[in-house]
Amino acid sequence: MNFIITMAIIIGGTTLGGHLFARIGLPVVIGQMLIGIVLGPSLLGWVGMTHSLHDISSIGVVILMFAAGLETDLAQLKKHLLPSAVVATLGVILPLGFVYAFGRSIGTSNVESIFIGIVFAATSVSISVAVLREAGALRTRAGNIILGAAVLDDIIAVLLLGVFTQQEGGDGSNLFVRIVLQGGFFVLVWLIGRYLAAPLLHLSRRLLVPLAVPLTALVLCLALAGLAQVVGLSDALGAFFAGIVVARTKVRDEVDSALNTVGNAVFVPVFFASIGLQLNLGAGMNWWLTAALTVIAVLTKLVGAGVGTLLTGGDMKESFVVGAGMVSRGEMALIIAQIGYSAHLLSSAYYGMIITAIVAATLVAPLLLRLALRESKTAAD
Repeated sequence: MNFIITMAIIIGGTTLGGHLFARIGLPVVIGQMLIGIVLGPSLLGWVGMTHSLHDISSIGVVILMFAAGLETDLAQLKKHLLPSAVVATLGVILPLGFVYAFGRSIGTSNVESIFIGIVFAATSVSISVAVLREAGALRTRAGNIILGAAVLDDIIAVLLLGVFTQQEGGDGSNLFVRIVLQGGFFVLVWLIGRYLAAPLLHLSRRLLVPLAVPLTALVLCLALAGLAQVVGLSDALGAFFAGIVVARTKVRDEVDSALNTVGNAVFVPVFFASIGLQLNLGAGMNWWLTAALTVIAVLTKLVGAGVGTLLTGGDMKESFVVGAGMVSRGEMALIIAQIGYSAHLLSSAYYGMIITAIVAATLVAPLLLRLALRESKTAAD
């Protein structure tokens, strides 16, 4: 199908789908993801996941996480570093252990079971960010814990992936180099935030083009997102820290307003639709095993992150919010699964089941988070 017509169908569909779900009091992102399922190979088969759509959806993730960084209070993020670390740790240990046991119980090899566990240990906070922003809860204590834990979770998952792939046939020196590069990336982010960002954005006002300041901020965001990928981290992580850097300047509101308009109009809806497009319900999977894996994926994050919140002073309502906010796997788990499949660490027999469980858990996540936020607000009132 013509790419421009494809974009028209996706943007039109996600607009209507988001509207319908907003009308019935459900998160807009659910409607957008379901439109992807309807348009994709699972139902109508009108739209396939092409390289062009993948690239646009990747920019959607970057803009969404950049916006999250813009709205993040760095002081609050530091304040909640301990609970974030506990939540991230338990949110990795439980999925890794239970999914590994599940894999062994259905006959996968030891290597494959460990890798599947790593896939479901990852968290994709981009979905939760959209729901938290929609509910005005991104700057709450729970919101800060979710963001902090997701950043740490991302780093832990990447390190686990690196260690595992190196042990399965790589050179250990490569892992050391990767860790050094990742450490250098965070040093670079600090240097940019401390010395470069504010002067650069101030100078950009002299450029004789419309929206010069937001465009300069976008260049910084894309550069850090791309650099994060180069050193083995996710582009979402790089974009998030770029947002934190820009948030500490005087142009935060100007940048936020301009980029949100562009992102929410095109790139972010395409990202959410792309999640549904990657699901193929006609792939001939074992649906009982897929359902069981989905339940394990949801409950282990919900319980692990929730218990972590309780252990660090949160109440039951807050633990439910944080646990629900960490359930989504999204693009992070899809990327790890694709890496494993390409490296023959994941067999084709279970690949479809794993992708379906990732998408299903990602669909459940915003519903759980909306419910948790509603209960938390009711308790506060």
